[in-house]
Amino acid sequence: MMMDLQRLMAAQDFQSLDELRAFMTQILGKQVPSFPEEALNVSEQAEDLVLEAYELPAAKAKAKVNKALKLDPDCIHAYEFLGSQEKNAEKAIPFFEKGIAIGRKKFGGEYLKIHKGSFWGFYETRPFMRCMQNYADCLYTIGKVKESVAILEEMIELNSNDNQGIRDQLLLFLIKLGENDKFVKYAQMFKKDSLAFPLFNRALFAFKTEGDSKNAVKQLLKAHGSNKHVVKRILSNKPITHMPEYYSIGDENEADYVAQQSQIIWKETEGAIEWLKKHT
Repeated sequence: MMMDLQRLMAAQDFQSLDELRAFMTQILGKQVPSFPEEALNVSEQAEDLVLEAYELPAAKAKAKVNKALKLDPDCIHAYEFLGSQEKNAEKAIPFFEKGIAIGRKKFGGEYLKIHKGSFWGFYETRPFMRCMQNYADCLYTIGKVKESVAILEEMIELNSNDNQGIRDQLLLFLIKLGENDKFVKYAQMFKKDSLAFPLFNRALFAFKTEGDSKNAVKQLLKAHGSNKHVVKRILSNKPITHMPEYYSIGDENEADYVAQQSQIIWKETEGAIEWLKKHT
């Protein structure tokens, strides 16, 4: 629907902001029309093929995506799809790297000057941003934490509102690396965040930098109050392999998500587990 809307908007020849507003009012509440294949350029046709691939079995899906790449070798969404199908991070990385390289070239220069800070707001940049997120995850998985952080920081620059929610991982990785100044910078940028993940990040950072201080304990108790299940998950000796597809504030799925991301870093931070037990 978003893609069809963007195509519809691109087909108009607005001469003023008032014309744009009038057009948006006119289509409000109506079904956005799809464009027939003959009206699409090869890049748009390739994009449609990738979208169709998500509804197909693996073999047929890859064939569909390869067909898309023959139409448009620079289809970022195709590389995102192929990378996401790989279960091994090292095998997935080349696909995401290819998508990112194309995106940096396609969305650099004047495009970057105009749209930097709001990349998620445009449909055409979303596959690029998703490639970056997946790439950062893969880098972290294979132990390249600094490289992962560099990608996550670039993502914040490109989309300061962070619609993809990568800031929690970024802050956690900065704790691991001991990048205290950067942690403070990004924590201040997103100081209104009040879910369990950012709150436990702040508590861990306070403990690592201040020890068993009043402020650190205050941060921990605030985090613990946001979700009573997280501490139990972090303290568990059982690895958390399940990543919930969704969660609600304060529920066990949220705790699984937070612990799956942060359990290892809590346990490798000297004294953090004992401190966690002491105050909760």
